[in-house]
Amino acid sequence: MENFEKQFNQPKPPEEAKNPEPKQEVPSVSESPQSPPENLNKSTESPTENQKKVEGQEKNLKLEEIRHDVESISDRLGKPIEEGIKETVVMFKANELPTSDSCEGHIERGLPVPYVEVSPSNEPEERFVGQNEAFEKVAKKYNITPEEAKTSKIDEAYWEAMKECSQNEETEEYQKWNKENEKLLANSHNLLEEFYKERQVEPDEKLEIDEGVGNFRIHNGGEDYQPIIENGGEFSEEEKKARAEKLEKYRPEMKEFTTFLKEKYFNKGNLSERESESKDLKTMRKL
Repeated sequence: MENFEKQFNQPKPPEEAKNPEPKQEVPSVSESPQSPPENLNKSTESPTENQKKVEGQEKNLKLEEIRHDVESISDRLGKPIEEGIKETVVMFKANELPTSDSCEGHIERGLPVPYVEVSPSNEPEERFVGQNEAFEKVAKKYNITPEEAKTSKIDEAYWEAMKECSQNEETEEYQKWNKENEKLLANSHNLLEEFYKERQVEPDEKLEIDEGVGNFRIHNGGEDYQPIIENGGEFSEEEKKARAEKLEKYRPEMKEFTTFLKEKYFNKGNLSERESESKDLKTMRKL
């Protein structure tokens, strides 16, 4: 009986699959799937293109830093740089033209034309030998501080001190500083010459340079480049309208120059197409 039960409970032999799947063979090393080309995921840009991209990113970063700095600058009256001239100031600085004053132009005060003043940074305290002593002497005479005399609180005191000290020689520090101003002036003349190489505008719209002492201004406006005289009363609507129309005529030219400076900034160090062709021709002639 036990043998019978064992025989009855004995598990059945495994059934063979009716449609057995063919056994997959493991491919040999030589038959393994072909790996993708090595350069499939690599950039197709040339080293020169990569370098230009990196340089462009660096210049954009520097430009943002300049814009951030310009936001914190205030003029001689403690007011921030005006919106209508702010980007121009940024591009001046980006092209290594340090600014010391600017104006978008006004119709009731100041100048009715836009301008940017350029001056080297770190101006020496004294232009002439003995200048501080001259201002201290004049300050006692007018019962004011030397600082007040230097800021022209009393015009007579300022000019009296300057007349006295200007008889002396300029300090070595000022002479060295002023040479930097001369370099900036020459550079600005070159930029304007390039800007107007193929550009024609009305004479009063054309930008020009007004040289000062240790600084210079780039502006337009022709005969309108002169301060508005405030007589204490309000200007008539006709006067304000006339100035506003002229100002709208002068501002676009400064904006065009701003665009030109921006292109110069980003193309600095890169040859133009014409310059590149000229260089190639010279190389071929040498060969």
